[in-house]
Amino acid sequence: SLLLLAWLTLHWGILPHIDEWRPRVEALASRSLGVPVKLGRIEVRTGSWVPAAELRDVVLHDAQGREALRLPRVTASLSLPALLALELRFDQLLIEGAALEVRRDAQGRLRVAGIDMGDGEAGTGSTELSDWFFEQHEFVIRGSTLRWVDELRDAPPLALADVQLVVRNSLRRHDVRLDATPPAAWGERFTLQARFRQPLIARAGDFSRWSGTVHAALPHADVAELRRHVALPFELAGGAGALRAWLDIDQGRPRGATVDVALRDVNL
Repeated sequence: SLLLLAWLTLHWGILPHIDEWRPRVEALASRSLGVPVKLGRIEVRTGSWVPAAELRDVVLHDAQGREALRLPRVTASLSLPALLALELRFDQLLIEGAALEVRRDAQGRLRVAGIDMGDGEAGTGSTELSDWFFEQHEFVIRGSTLRWVDELRDAPPLALADVQLVVRNSLRRHDVRLDATPPAAWGERFTLQARFRQPLIARAGDFSRWSGTVHAALPHADVAELRRHVALPFELAGGAGALRAWLDIDQGRPRGATVDVALRDVNL
């Protein structure tokens, strides 16, 4: 059949020489992500129906050609149907040891490693990169660091260590879990979880069409530090202890919140 012929061509004609195809893979990745991409080396592990690739020194550039993000090691479980359709899509994309900066500027625009991800406000469109990201089946980051810079709130940068991020996407649903360790003065390791759904005909990265729930669990946090980065639904100026919160999202906008607190030295 045509599918078998394509599979044989992939395994016997392309994959053994995949590093020679690096310029074409770079072009495909650049077109899919909407930003220039350079790959240091590509290695492929076969032995199953779906091959897996290991990419070394993956570099993304911003619109001015400057290096925006360097990933030392990326492991990708390739999607065979997407490959046959010449689309860059993965069953799983695993990144280890990344150093990532996420910035929200004074206008509310979100930038990941210097790359514009579109407006943070509901009702605006999403970029090709965010659409591509939320079309991948599973995206995992392990053992990485994340620096959050919020110019909109004029907050000091927040550095998170040992970041573990899992994003699972399907046609209409997006599940996200983030575990990270903040600075010692800020609090203990925390967890953020979110489950969103979107209309069938919406673009994958159009956050203004998403609805669902965001859950935060902080076993110990200093409220004085927390309120610099998060808008709480009440004026909590001081306190330390545990906090859990559920935020309901409807069509990209917050509609309600539930907060459980167990704090001492509270200033409310």
